[in-house]
Amino acid sequence: MKPASLRNAIKGEVLEKSDPAYESTLAGLLWNQLRSARRPDLIVRVRDEHDVVKAMNFADHNNLRVVARGGGHSWSGLAVRDGGMLIDLQNLNQVTVDSGSMRASIQPFVSNREIITHLEPYGLAFPTGHCPTVKVSGYLLSGGIGWNAGFWSHACHSVEAIDIVTAQGELVRADNNKHAELFWAARGGGAGFPGIAVRYHVRVYPLPKAISGSSYYFPLEHIQELGNWAWDVADKLPSWVEFSLFMLSAPAELRSRCTSMNGKLCRITATAFADDSREAANALALLEDSPLRKHCLASELNQPSSFSALFDGSGAMWPEKMRSRVETLWSNSPPGEMLLAARDYFISSPSASTLILVAIYPEWASGVPTTTNTAFSMCAKVYGGLWTMWQNSTDDFINSQWHDKMMSVFKPFTIGHYLGETDIVDDPNRATASFTIPNWERLQRIRSKFDPKRLFQGFDGGL
Repeated sequence: MKPASLRNAIKGEVLEKSDPAYESTLAGLLWNQLRSARRPDLIVRVRDEHDVVKAMNFADHNNLRVVARGGGHSWSGLAVRDGGMLIDLQNLNQVTVDSGSMRASIQPFVSNREIITHLEPYGLAFPTGHCPTVKVSGYLLSGGIGWNAGFWSHACHSVEAIDIVTAQGELVRADNNKHAELFWAARGGGAGFPGIAVRYHVRVYPLPKAISGSSYYFPLEHIQELGNWAWDVADKLPSWVEFSLFMLSAPAELRSRCTSMNGKLCRITATAFADDSREAANALALLEDSPLRKHCLASELNQPSSFSALFDGSGAMWPEKMRSRVETLWSNSPPGEMLLAARDYFISSPSASTLILVAIYPEWASGVPTTTNTAFSMCAKVYGGLWTMWQNSTDDFINSQWHDKMMSVFKPFTIGHYLGETDIVDDPNRATASFTIPNWERLQRIRSKFDPKRLFQGFDGGL
């Protein structure tokens, strides 16, 4: 292997372990501050898709294993593996909008917030992910659980074509008619996709004219009743209302009223993506009928919002520069049972930043409508999980130990996982559990067909 030949062939950078910039570059590749000691042999920071083609040709010729970094936001750090080549896509960051046809093309290193920023001047939107800094590549490859999913569906269903560099270093456009197997695998295959997506061609939607939200804060003593009520009311809400429950640390002004639960409480949020303010108000008013309303500690009712404000709020809940362990799940169990089982252990969490989320989909919108058309195929009425977040390395052991125990509490309620936010390094079986069995088997056949040399690291965890 002669990296100098690749360095001379591409416009971007090629870094070996011996290069002075290698360590600082490696340190900046991942979002999660809890990192392993994995180190690729080469870091290739490409300038454009033609550099990706040349890098893959080099990898094919030298039998180098490859992983693409689309954003580095994977909680388990899948963008960094031991050995082989890491292809960094950070310079592929362009967005083109065709408002007349309501279409856009998006390169991989564009964040959720940036997508909306490009679309809003045209009165358009897209079911982006909730975290403002997550990049589109890993998000769409994993399926894309985003804003207004009950109405717009999961984001991969809005992808109409993808420009892909194959394991053999060929640049192709995949859609339902050409390279259809690659197109199928790219929408939900996540780390198991046998190619590198360099541009997504997507359908976009009219920007909701009235985004509005309500929030309620309740004592955790009532978590089972709250979960059961939420289970029932979710089916009464329009599909364009996003409905979630959180267990988290109380805001400072409510902490003194939550001492019996160690400063923790339940927050219930509903966000309406409506056509007008009256429609939004009528939908959110359904939450006022809760028989538990008298126990509410505080509320914020029908507050006008925007995607920018939603991103600000979400970003505050999942802040940067944290050490994190995260695990999500799909469940068809009533959330009251799940949250009650977790409550007494949750209140002992070592970090005040840690939270539990449960999102409830309307019954008719909770399934994946076209499971045969995309690799993304695991879904249920409840999506939720545990975000264990802390700041100091001295707290790694106690938080990890607590995280593992809490996940064992959730296990009886779990029917599967969401590939975009599951730790397949900690447990490789979670990758399999992120698909229906037929889709998992089909994905493996496609991987063998299009990447027979197994150049792409795939689901091989940290290896």
